[in-house]
Amino acid sequence: MQRAVARPTSPSPTTPVTARPVTPAIEPGPPRADKFGSLLCLVGLGATALFLRGSTPEDVARFGAFGVLISLGLSVAMDFRRGGFHNLVRTDLMALMSLYFLTLTEFLVKQGQFNAVARMDSTRSAVLACIVAYGGMVIGRHLIPATWKHPLHDLFQQPMPGALLFGLFWGCIIIGYLNMLIAVDFNVVAMVQWFMEPRFAQPWQRGRLGNWQAMLYELSMFLYLVPPLGGILVARRAKYSKFQVVLVMLGVLFTLFYGFSSGTRNVFASYLVTFLIGYCFAANRRQTKEIAIVTVLTVAALVVSTKVMLDFRDVGLSDYVTQGYYKQASHTAEGQSLAVDNNLYAITRVIEYFPAHHPYTNFEIPYLSLIHPIPRVLWPGKPEGMSITVEDIFGAEGYTVATSVVGEEYIMHGFIAVFLMSVLFGACCAWWNLLASPKNSEYGILVYASGFFSAVITMRSMDWFSTALLPTLAGLALGYVFLKRQRPPMPAQARPPARPRPAPTPR
Repeated sequence: MQRAVARPTSPSPTTPVTARPVTPAIEPGPPRADKFGSLLCLVGLGATALFLRGSTPEDVARFGAFGVLISLGLSVAMDFRRGGFHNLVRTDLMALMSLYFLTLTEFLVKQGQFNAVARMDSTRSAVLACIVAYGGMVIGRHLIPATWKHPLHDLFQQPMPGALLFGLFWGCIIIGYLNMLIAVDFNVVAMVQWFMEPRFAQPWQRGRLGNWQAMLYELSMFLYLVPPLGGILVARRAKYSKFQVVLVMLGVLFTLFYGFSSGTRNVFASYLVTFLIGYCFAANRRQTKEIAIVTVLTVAALVVSTKVMLDFRDVGLSDYVTQGYYKQASHTAEGQSLAVDNNLYAITRVIEYFPAHHPYTNFEIPYLSLIHPIPRVLWPGKPEGMSITVEDIFGAEGYTVATSVVGEEYIMHGFIAVFLMSVLFGACCAWWNLLASPKNSEYGILVYASGFFSAVITMRSMDWFSTALLPTLAGLALGYVFLKRQRPPMPAQARPPARPRPAPTPR
């Protein structure tokens, strides 16, 4: 006797079929520092401060340089472990790296002449001030919740037509070089020749007290939009013709040459960094090798330019090459194998001077920074400068002295101001990081990358903070005027079902 085999029955039309719930794909969040990595960094910074020692000022500075480097390295390693390379392209991390480069990088190698000019106690205090600044930024970058929706989030995802992006690139070049072209009667060859003259010798340089021509000078800030725009256009070159891509590359290379020939290293570094940021965010996953190559070339250019630009900026690039200055001994002081900006020594002098010989300036520096972009022609009574400058402390005439943001914060109100202002900077960087999204359009990538320039330049001096924001503010204004009016395309899931058309009535 055969056993009856039950056959599976198909569900009847009236039987509801239960479908498995589809788990929606989790959208990756914005790049963010790993909390455990930040904790390791703070522990390392604390240990460096606690055990800071050395028999000479150079030894103390070198101890601090390696201790901070290891601490920041642990944080970067944990950030990479969390989200890969794209998690490292953050404003706060770029600011920290810039500040370290300006203050302690040179002490990774021999700086013998430092012992002849610096004192032991002030050197220790200067290194501690730097450590407090790093720690404040590390803490501040975790004060903004990652789930908070940025008010500019939707604007950054507004699509920008390719023709508008290409036109914006050349518009920034024309506006950025306008004041230089006017100064040389629109003679491009003469302008390039002036590029290679000594720093501050060019006829388009801005005077200490601005006039109506200073308004044209400030328009050169549009050049800071050229590298990130170029990075975006090159990364997404498939959308453009080969002729357009070649023109973009020529415009980017010309701007990089201008930044390099100027001898101002923070300008050239900002060009390189914003180009890299724009390229990395606009590139897709299939361009990983290209990203690696561009990153290596950028880092190599930064390292080489740090030394070479310091050598030729006082004689000009033309004489540096034609007169054989590159064959002669370096302008670096004897016993100094690497010079960045000598900011740590300047910080030691500031610590010795405030408040022993002059009271803290409190909010004078932030106030002057905020009003810096306002042309004097519009505000004749605009304050001319600080009540006392770092140049006054050094007795410097004809040249500037930089203390980095750490020295300026100390001038405000000592270690308290260093910590509080650093926490504020870290929080601002974290707030800007919220705008990073793979859904950003080319416009969103451009404005986001331009914000890196402000973060990097502020680490050298707060005086240029508001001025460095001008390209970003110009980009936001462009978005509100030309893109905000466009209605974003509605996702397919959110579109209402189409109404069925009535059948035609038979005649």
